[in-house]
Amino acid sequence: MNHEETEKEMREHPHAPANPDDPVSHGAARAIAHLNADHEDSLLDMARALAGCDEATAARCLDADRVGLTLLAATPKGELTLRVPYDEPIDDAEGLRKATVVLARRARGILTE
Repeated sequence: MNHEETEKEMREHPHAPANPDDPVSHGAARAIAHLNADHEDSLLDMARALAGCDEATAARCLDADRVGLTLLAATPKGELTLRVPYDEPIDDAEGLRKATVVLARRARGILTE
């Protein structure tokens, strides 16, 4: 984990929870910054394989909540907001870490088939 890149990401792109009442979204700023700073390849895989955006050339995580991730995908035609659901709802940061690992592995598996 690159802490400097995560801190830079948090400064440059502060997280504003889409639903401040959602316990995961409310506490997800550091995890989102980490995903964007250190796992852009996995986010792109998720956009392509799990959200059906084959034309994505880059992806950033905008939010994480109890039921999934909200991604912003760059495409040749512009940006698209995408949702990637988890297998089941989560309750906290530890659940977020586990759920994103599952999503990243699933996306990678689909793309390498």
